[in-house]
Amino acid sequence: MILHSDLDYDLLNTAFNSIDTGIVIHDEKNKILVFNKAMSKITGYPNNEAIGKDCRAIIKPAFCDLSCALCDKSEKISKKVYHEIKTTNKDGATCWLRVSSIHFVQEGNRYYLVTVTDITELKQNEDLVFRSESFYGVIGKSEAMRKVFEFVRSIAETDMTILITGETGTGKELIASAIQKHSLRKDGPYIKLNCTALPEQLIESELFGHVKGAYTGAAIDRVGRFEAASNGTIFLDEIGEISLQFQAKLLRVLQEKEIERIGENIPRKIDVRILAATNKDLREEVKKGRFREDLYYRLAMAPINLPSLSERREDIPLLALNFMKHFCLKYGRDLTAISPGMMTALIKYGWPGNVRELYNFIEVAIVTCKGNTLNLDKTASAYFVRHGEDNPPPIDNATKLYDKTGPDAPEKTQIAEALRIHRYNVSSAAKALDISRTTLWRKMKALGISRAE
Repeated sequence: MILHSDLDYDLLNTAFNSIDTGIVIHDEKNKILVFNKAMSKITGYPNNEAIGKDCRAIIKPAFCDLSCALCDKSEKISKKVYHEIKTTNKDGATCWLRVSSIHFVQEGNRYYLVTVTDITELKQNEDLVFRSESFYGVIGKSEAMRKVFEFVRSIAETDMTILITGETGTGKELIASAIQKHSLRKDGPYIKLNCTALPEQLIESELFGHVKGAYTGAAIDRVGRFEAASNGTIFLDEIGEISLQFQAKLLRVLQEKEIERIGENIPRKIDVRILAATNKDLREEVKKGRFREDLYYRLAMAPINLPSLSERREDIPLLALNFMKHFCLKYGRDLTAISPGMMTALIKYGWPGNVRELYNFIEVAIVTCKGNTLNLDKTASAYFVRHGEDNPPPIDNATKLYDKTGPDAPEKTQIAEALRIHRYNVSSAAKALDISRTTLWRKMKALGISRAE
């Protein structure tokens, strides 16, 4: 903008200090040159105390150290970069800020424009919602997942062996981790092994250990994973892939609570809680003679079967928005909403790869998105068709829940549902409803809708 008079400058200065977003401009030596009123309100520092100071003394997130990572990244990739940070204001109060930076050059000198938005209230609301809809990081509010969480709570503090079953990508490893974190052994070791990651000839040594000279290459004694997990928990993923020969040895461990290192005949007692997981139907494997029946019943003392994503469609909006937030932070993107069209498509799609496929889809969509709303574009539509969605599943109750935001629903229902789906982020809900943030606030007030609801 070219200023032609003092009037232009006063007009710009008034506008600059009237907006709600905090704005800082600093030079390449981090000296603050511009500091608006919103920034003073957010940080607690008046303008005259901030001007001329090092910006890192005013905004104090972990990455604003000598490396000045935020501004440095914006310069390297030549685009706006943002982060959500936890910091303290001048009075020492904790607050959450969304900080973005973009660099520019003026008369040969490099400057940085930093915008700051106070999102403390939003984070507090998100934390309340997240805690009510997750269990140790496993996200879900559907009836199917609530039953899983309830069962996990009831058996986690026992020492029972647990078999977790479910299709690939349903989150078996996450549930195992939740069990461990909720157990009486949470402070002990947590050892994980994917049974398909090692050749058959090495898995026994990996789990039981060996002594020096037990076989060629065994130059020293080695502690196996069962011993390493002493007083803790061991998680055996893909348990359905082990051979019948090794199944017999594992059965003995479960029965006797002891192991023998390869190359010695000394039984070693172990105190380990065993969790196992598989995407196979082990009862069917037993019928076909590929899995020992006695081992199956030892493992399945407390079986947990995880539902596929198509069986818990009402969790899809919650999962998608959490993944969007995660990848926005990872890639420095500023997306704030998922359009109704995209959300409906996500809910209706079959997701044969379950939560893992949704996670991967959202990552690609975030990286390739051109705007600040995740829309159902040609790329996304092509993905669903390419993966066999010629006849998408019929709209079920979960989709109807989202359709409450449609034009035929009462306005109060539309707004309340949009806020719920977008985790009470007013900006995201406003974009999904195709209205301005100010208009949404006004309608919420008029209709008696509280953000805390």
